[in-house]
Amino acid sequence: MILTDSRRIISCYKFNFLELLAVKINFFYNFLMRWRKPVFLNEIEMAKINSKDKLLFIGCGILPSETILIAEQTKAKIIGIDNSIRACKLARSYVQRKGLSDLIKIEYGNGVNYPVKNFDVIFIAINVWPIDSVLENLSFNAKTNARIMCKSIKNDIVKSLEKKELHDIFSIESQLENPKTQSFLLIKK
Repeated sequence: MILTDSRRIISCYKFNFLELLAVKINFFYNFLMRWRKPVFLNEIEMAKINSKDKLLFIGCGILPSETILIAEQTKAKIIGIDNSIRACKLARSYVQRKGLSDLIKIEYGNGVNYPVKNFDVIFIAINVWPIDSVLENLSFNAKTNARIMCKSIKNDIVKSLEKKELHDIFSIESQLENPKTQSFLLIKK
């Protein structure tokens, strides 16, 4: 667990730096989206999102690029949360600049204790930790058949799901190999 969270923490700081540049400088936005967009589009398709779904994105970050892409592609309303007040402030500003405030709401929150019972689809970003605690919150509080799309570093999601307390709660519906990560679509039993 320490190694898993360490990888996610390092990823968080790396992406925070790149996202801060991306919200200020278009070159960095284009650079990030060249890698992110194909992965995000595949995840949207895997999760079978439609405009009537209620979505939550845990760990939306400074640049809520996947949150924005989901809203643009599906017209679904989505709440993005982050446990950094600064990230939320910058993300809200960016969403407003993109003209998507009617579809995207950014809130300060933590996936460890955020109320998740009303969401059909929940995304978990690669930079979210402690991942086991977030999955535990979802195991107790997400509704049955909720679709949970989570990114994984070195199969940390599979390792978490092998733990007794989570093993019988989620099923892996599908998996996608990305450059340096994996995406897993989980279904809450």
